Amino acid sequence: MGIEADVAAVLRRDPAGRISYSLDHIVVDKVQMEFVAKSIDNGDIAVNVTSVGNLLGAGYSSYKGRRVEAGQKKLIGEIALPRASLVNEPIGKAGIFHESVHALLDVRPSSISVRNGDEALAYIADAMYLKANGTSISSTAENMAIYNAAFDIIAKYKMLTKRGVALKWSDCDALLDAINSNSAYR
Repeated sequence: MGIEADVAAVLRRDPAGRISYSLDHIVVDKVQMEFVAKSIDNGDIAVNVTSVGNLLGAGYSSYKGRRVEAGQKKLIGEIALPRASLVNEPIGKAGIFHESVHALLDVRPSSISVRNGDEALAYIADAMYLKANGTSISSTAENMAIYNAAFDIIAKYKMLTKRGVALKWSDCDALLDAINSNSAYR
């Protein structure tokens, strides 16, 4: 299997099936993530092992609006991994799932009117993936504020035991505050 198949497999294998919620009008579940997996399979979303910067475990770059040169394939976007082995690590898989939620917003276009709302959507999925795997994380206080706020939402709404929990933006105030005050998102 190539790296693309490994990344798509993260979206298809457990605990991906346990992640099922909506935030505002955007649904994140196995059905929606299959659209991302198929886009990876089809080569419409590239997966590359490359530098992603000091703060990120993985990254997603949207190619919406990007000008395509003659002879180039028009891509939806690119998932970047700092190393191929990330697909075998629980925290790495959660990061891949996080970035794939960003890709979902390109594959199944949705508008988000809340500043860094895409990050809130992705961090909830990331945190659910970690919790479902029984994986704990440690990071800077600034980053842990984001994860702790996401974990609090998951616990409050019993998101790992109820499928399809419907969240509103107001349910995510603490998470959005943590994201918006984080130096990586200012």
